[in-house]
Amino acid sequence: MTLRIDAGPVAGGRLVGDYMAGEPAISAFYAGHPLDAAAYREKLAEVRGRFDRPARERAAAALRPTSAGAAERLRRFVEEGGAMVTTGQQTGLFTGPLYTIHKILSAIRLAEALERELDVVVLPVFWAASEDHDFAEVNHVWAADGAGELLRFGVTATERRPVPMSEMRLGRDAENAFDSFTQAVGGHSVDGGVFTRLRGAYQPGRTVAEAFRDSIAELFAGFDLLITDAADPALKTASTGILLAEAEHAAEHERLVAEQTAALAAAGYPSQVVVAEGAANLFYHGPAGRERLQRDGGAFVAADARRRFTRDDLQALLRDDPRALSPNVFLRPVVESAVFPTLAYVGGPAETAYFAQIRPLFDALGIRMPLVFPRFAALIAPPEADEARDALAITDEELRLPDHELLERVARRRVPAEVERELAVLRHALVGNFGALIDAAHAIDPNLDLAIGARRNRALIQVADAERKIIRHVKRSDGALRGLPIARNHLRPRGLPQERVLTVFQYLARQPTLLHDLAAAMKVELRTGR
Repeated sequence: MTLRIDAGPVAGGRLVGDYMAGEPAISAFYAGHPLDAAAYREKLAEVRGRFDRPARERAAAALRPTSAGAAERLRRFVEEGGAMVTTGQQTGLFTGPLYTIHKILSAIRLAEALERELDVVVLPVFWAASEDHDFAEVNHVWAADGAGELLRFGVTATERRPVPMSEMRLGRDAENAFDSFTQAVGGHSVDGGVFTRLRGAYQPGRTVAEAFRDSIAELFAGFDLLITDAADPALKTASTGILLAEAEHAAEHERLVAEQTAALAAAGYPSQVVVAEGAANLFYHGPAGRERLQRDGGAFVAADARRRFTRDDLQALLRDDPRALSPNVFLRPVVESAVFPTLAYVGGPAETAYFAQIRPLFDALGIRMPLVFPRFAALIAPPEADEARDALAITDEELRLPDHELLERVARRRVPAEVERELAVLRHALVGNFGALIDAAHAIDPNLDLAIGARRNRALIQVADAERKIIRHVKRSDGALRGLPIARNHLRPRGLPQERVLTVFQYLARQPTLLHDLAAAMKVELRTGR
């Protein structure tokens, strides 16, 4: 049976809502409205001015086509000119949560719409953030098995230092994680080669980033996606100028971002990323792993590695090994726009928010900030989850409850009406009869009120205890309740949006056309003013 897909703009709180609504208070922090064709035309003129043929060749050298069609479109970009829509994500196990897929498809759909509107080649580009070093964030995935039980599948680190995922290699447990994952979710599978391709990518000895990148390339070859890797030598070489400019002006850049963050707060919007005092927007990759550089007078310190660098030292470091430095979350979008002619960056709510903090960095480095396009969100509902939800009459709000509260509420609804009626009659009778007894005994001795009232309360507690026992028996014996975890763990696992927990392969193996079906549900309608 076909999976149900509900797609629409991502929900992102007041900031994203005001941004999409064009509220002046937040619009001033961006380069234009994400659906305004005129704003894209202005940005296109700016990138054309910066990207002559040699610059386009440098950009192309850092991109990996996923198909022959993508390679041809990249050739056309170099020859004819054009632009790009970019997005990116950490390199997670088995491609990580579903929102990575939604981001890529959103970028593809926006690029298609802009290519039609602007009449130039607009390439969708995915940035694999392979330099991120937070292994705990990317070393696991969740999936619901055939009974609806939510299971966690993970791998262990093969390197104790906080190294980038471009250096963290998969161990032998990658095979065990893969086998357990496919066994758990394969009950409804028609596969279509999905798991075979996944196994080929996630082999012991490969880096986390390699496995992730190859999986994305395989999944999106039919969309002519282009991929760049944050650790790619061509990209690292092309970005050295921005990294050195950050080193030269780190204190000034900190001040600019801090002022912008304060202006956001004054407009009523909290900052997404804390501005760390004295920290450069650079990471050093050294013997202690990846660590952020701290300013120390006119120099920089890598505390864990016990290294101190002057600006000349950093220049020599990059000349010898361009991989030695990498940008932080603030500087990475600027690096991207320096290397690629980016019209728009497609991001989630958090990224949309922190872009508002970093507009001064683009200005300081001579780049017009790209437009920020909040990605689409989507819910993928298997028929058995919809059926279980309907049978138990579970609401959206109830799906947000903790597991035990949701079970308790639904089980109470499953208690037979006649049992509920008799419990209500019993409570009413106890309250009424004890009340009459208290009134009658009051004339004998008013002190009897408390004694009789205490016995009434104990009787009501016994009724409540009987009700709890009835509900426990309902939980054990009501077959319909077995559908509760199926509804919960597909539609809102762990009380969170599905896209933040589950991985795409769970559903792609059941419906091989899923990516195209998701793309069709994501509709970009630009405002042309014509």
